[in-house]
Amino acid sequence: MVDEALVDLTQDRTVLRTLYAPSAGAFAMVDVPGLPFAMLDGEGPPSQSAIGAAVRNLYTAIYVIRRQARERMGKSFVEAPVEVLYWAEDMRDLAAGNRENWHWRVQITLPVWSTAHSLRESVAEMRGELGASGAVRWEISVEGRCVQYLHIGQTSALPRIIERLYGEHLPKEGLEPDGPYHEIYLDDWNRVSENRRKIILRQPVRAMKQAESYSLLQSGGIS
Repeated sequence: MVDEALVDLTQDRTVLRTLYAPSAGAFAMVDVPGLPFAMLDGEGPPSQSAIGAAVRNLYTAIYVIRRQARERMGKSFVEAPVEVLYWAEDMRDLAAGNRENWHWRVQITLPVWSTAHSLRESVAEMRGELGASGAVRWEISVEGRCVQYLHIGQTSALPRIIERLYGEHLPKEGLEPDGPYHEIYLDDWNRVSENRRKIILRQPVRAMKQAESYSLLQSGGIS
């Protein structure tokens, strides 16, 4: 049974475009509704090797659900992008670049008809191909009000965009972070050149409670 409170992105193309195909080069406010995800958490420095291994395990874990979605949707099937969230118990560790204190989460949105049970069944079927990893789980995420920015180009430009987000845009709008920093990778980097990579930067926000500026440039950026 489909949870009627969830947004079906395969049917609501307006919400799909807003969340995953925004206009590039500008900060925009969006309201992110509840969406089902397969998630895998990690701790410590988010190295490319660690995150890469987590992404491979996550795709393997949801293989059966992806296969079912492809069969149901046929030519309309579109592979969901990889999303990574970053946070720290003390957000100053994020800004200071103390990566040993960071937490991160790799996640991929699932069809609205998926459930925790269907994910467990998929994991069980793929158990022989899964590498060593933490527990993959099904969870509904509701980020709510967010500021997001679509960047097209090399990842070396991200630190400046992040600095503008936390040091300029949020204070100017009277907003502050209200949840993990979030990156969405819209392309397969093995198939797209560095100059054409599309990355959405997303930050849940709330009205600012105190005059405090967040600067992540000091850490050399999140990515």
